[in-house]
Amino acid sequence: MRISPRIQFNENIILQCGDEAIETKAIDLSLQGIKIENALSESCKNKDQVKVSFEMNGQPVTLNGKLYRNEQKEMVIVFDESPEKIAETVGSFITKKIYESQTCPFCEYHIEKTDKYCPKCGMYLNFSTPNVIKVISDFKLGKIIEKLTQEEKESIVESTISSNMEMIGTNEKMKEVFHLIRKYAATDYPVLIVGETGTGKELTAKAIHQKSNRANKPFIVVNCASIPSELLEAELFGYEKGAFTGADRRKPGKIELANGGTLFLDEIGDMPYNLQAKLLRFLQEYTFERLGGTETLTANVRIIAATNVNLKKAIEEGKFREDLYYRLSVLTIELPPLRERGEDVVIMAKYFVDRYSKEIGKDIKGLTKDAIELIRTYSWPGNVRELINVIRKAVVLTDKEYIDAEDLDIKVDPSEVENISNVLDIRKHTERLEKKLLKEAFIRTRGNITKMAKLLGISRPKVYKLLEKHNIGEIHIK
Repeated sequence: MRISPRIQFNENIILQCGDEAIETKAIDLSLQGIKIENALSESCKNKDQVKVSFEMNGQPVTLNGKLYRNEQKEMVIVFDESPEKIAETVGSFITKKIYESQTCPFCEYHIEKTDKYCPKCGMYLNFSTPNVIKVISDFKLGKIIEKLTQEEKESIVESTISSNMEMIGTNEKMKEVFHLIRKYAATDYPVLIVGETGTGKELTAKAIHQKSNRANKPFIVVNCASIPSELLEAELFGYEKGAFTGADRRKPGKIELANGGTLFLDEIGDMPYNLQAKLLRFLQEYTFERLGGTETLTANVRIIAATNVNLKKAIEEGKFREDLYYRLSVLTIELPPLRERGEDVVIMAKYFVDRYSKEIGKDIKGLTKDAIELIRTYSWPGNVRELINVIRKAVVLTDKEYIDAEDLDIKVDPSEVENISNVLDIRKHTERLEKKLLKEAFIRTRGNITKMAKLLGISRPKVYKLLEKHNIGEIHIK
């Protein structure tokens, strides 16, 4: 698939080759150049540089170009202009035509005026900024590969901590988490991971272990909330034969089994208060005794703990030891909830659709724009774990090529309906953008209506009407 849009452009144009000016007709227009109906004269064929003049949005435009192909019935002039110039002229014009037609120029799928990307093929639809033009131009020249392998290599590495896409992150909060994982992995100090349920605390602990020098040693998990308090001590420290009724043999604890590796204590905030003292002693001296035993044992174990409980509040309420807290929180990682991770939720949702559809042998091509909007605006109280469950269920139940919003079966809280409707309100977004552009034009032109009309591409009466609508009046520039 091409990455530069092409539209029909049946307009008369003027080609200037040196001192010669030739009137001809264009066939189509793209960001790279313009295709011409007729071949050039012999004198023009020998000219490497040409100028192309035509009308665009009622305004005359002249662009420099180079002769790229000269055939019997058609030729192409490749634009030789800066990304800024192309974005301002051809890019803005093509973008306008794309949204007017409500058709993707790449796959001809129906689009809305609010779509930044085509819902079907995912191609970008706005070509009015220089950065987009530069990327497309570089890609055509093959430079994007070099950029990807050199300049962008580190940022790509920063966006994910492993091949497991449950730990992907493109926003600054997650990039900071990945940075801390790499830093903390190089030490043996305890780590405390804080975050809501389902944010990936165990995955984070595992990533620290896998990037440490303990990677080839055991990674043992103990969920302090799922084991009855009277059994948790025996689970951690082990027990001797006869230590209690039913203890018919010696059993090593999780600390002993994790020797040389990492012990992950999930939901540490739910650990019984009396057991916290024994854990503190182990963290201080790395020695322990099995339940019912007298022998002092040692274990070289790194402790990583996690909680969704506010431990400082638990300390105030007398439920968690302050000395243990400070011992555990030498190094801390705070995992942001999914609702604060921007576009990560959409990226992950698309990945899970692909992953689970392949697992069960379905050919599901993706998500509709309504489904994506719902995923983007939903608060996700269960975070990544909830997202996985929602997508997995939708993949199993749907018979469609694209998963729709109704397939997601998300139970939206009534209090969120108003917020979601505001997000989807095209009129409000349009008016907000309209006012922003109007203010910017007003400042740039110092309130000159003629210049504003030209800058905004609208008539003078329309400018007056919008100024009155948005209550924009005089400004004073110091």
